[in-house]
Amino acid sequence: MKISSRKETILKHAEQIADQRESWINRSRCYYRDDRAYMRFLIPPGQRVLDLGCGTGDLLSALSPSYGVGVDLSQRMIDLAVSRYSDLHFFRGDIEDPDFLATIKDTFDVIVLSDTIGYLDDCAETLNRLHRFCSRDTRVVIAYYAWFWEPVLEFGEKFGMKMPSVEMNWLSTEDMMGFLHLADFEPVKQEW
Repeated sequence: MKISSRKETILKHAEQIADQRESWINRSRCYYRDDRAYMRFLIPPGQRVLDLGCGTGDLLSALSPSYGVGVDLSQRMIDLAVSRYSDLHFFRGDIEDPDFLATIKDTFDVIVLSDTIGYLDDCAETLNRLHRFCSRDTRVVIAYYAWFWEPVLEFGEKFGMKMPSVEMNWLSTEDMMGFLHLADFEPVKQEW
């Protein structure tokens, strides 16, 4: 799998942080509890869910899918997900690689990109390629925080209050709406 140097940095970071991810989530359990509750509000249990950038599979599991598939760039993240959630399906791959995407033959009720969009090299093209997994009623749920939180997040990371991250794309809501429009998705709802 050939990836960009930027993605190499992202992959290296993910491999290093994978074993500590659960402890970071526990340290910020109030945030993650609220995040999971809101995602469960948006995505009722029993759906067919594709989670792109699934990390260790915690969100996918929390959604209680009837059929759940998680994809992540990091093999270590996938190994942890497989060991924790044997009822779900996890694959290591680059969601921007059309050859990898062709290996997933299913359609889904919901496609989740939670804190993933900022790590992509080409957001518009990645969104465009998601149509292969969609039926007429598929919903794409993108969760991403606003760029104006960057100073607060940097402060939190510097003082050990936030899980370390790598540089990512900072996209406005208008940027996301533009990418969705270009990829021929109809935005139904946006919230902050």
